Amino acid sequence: MHTLNINTILHTKDGSKIGNAIITARQDQYWEVTTDYGNKVRFTSKEIDNLFNIAWHNYAKHIHGHDCNEMQQMMASDHKHRVDVRG
Repeated sequence: MHTLNINTILHTKDGSKIGNAIITARQDQYWEVTTDYGNKVRFTSKEIDNLFNIAWHNYAKHIHGHDCNEMQQMMASDHKHRVDVRG
């Protein structure tokens, strides 16, 4: 399992099941996922792990200059379904 946060970008493992997406909310054990087409669905962490790859999961700062979290933040900054989580 991976660490999930609001605005985590998800790359589909099988486009015939669901497209690429972004995490837009959390309620209890469910994450709201918004697809690139704007459809909203709710999944558990395990379901997300089965359906998606976490974008930039293998990035390492000492190799790529940015870690996964930094890449997620940069790439989600202009995502059309991004949620503003500033307090």
